[in-house]
Amino acid sequence: MSYESAVETRFFDAQAAEISQNYGRGRPIIGIDGFAGTAAFSAGLAAAFVRRGQAVFQAELADFQRPRAVGRQPASVVAERFLLSHYDDVTLRRILIEPFRLGGSAGFVLAAVHSPDDNAVGPRWMTAAPDAVLLISGPPLAVPELAGLFNYLIFLEAPIGDCPADVQAAWDRYVVSSEPRFTATAIVDTSQPGAPRRVLADFC
Repeated sequence: MSYESAVETRFFDAQAAEISQNYGRGRPIIGIDGFAGTAAFSAGLAAAFVRRGQAVFQAELADFQRPRAVGRQPASVVAERFLLSHYDDVTLRRILIEPFRLGGSAGFVLAAVHSPDDNAVGPRWMTAAPDAVLLISGPPLAVPELAGLFNYLIFLEAPIGDCPADVQAAWDRYVVSSEPRFTATAIVDTSQPGAPRRVLADFC
């Protein structure tokens, strides 16, 4: 999935403008949560910030996985990606979130592991402008342990489609336990390719 149409461009430009208006000072951290498509959505939003002349960095929660030898088994990796225990949130905070928020010349790292093969990567320390934006794509970003991490949290909503029963069950547990639609600042319907749209949450 890619975000390149005129409709998408207008959508992402409006989304970036809203975030910049509300968080024009400092370095905002934006979370993008959802069952699938979060990295592609992040890329579309990042391009909108670039068009505004802002520095933007992208990270994926998948690049902060725990080694398989510590607390998880290969057979259940796909289902477990909806559980925080699959990830090393301590490292995420230590080498990315905290130094990014410090601003100035503090260095930060966008990935601790190479998610496809689960191998650790050598840290690539980076610095950024005072008004840089950080986009982190998930899931699971709405878990209580990450509360307060994001200035703005986007939840992508679309039909899941066919998937293994254990993956569906894991996602359902996440939705029930963490209620990402309640936590999100904005909910975006991505069910129509090329036409993402904001939706209002119905909590009744």
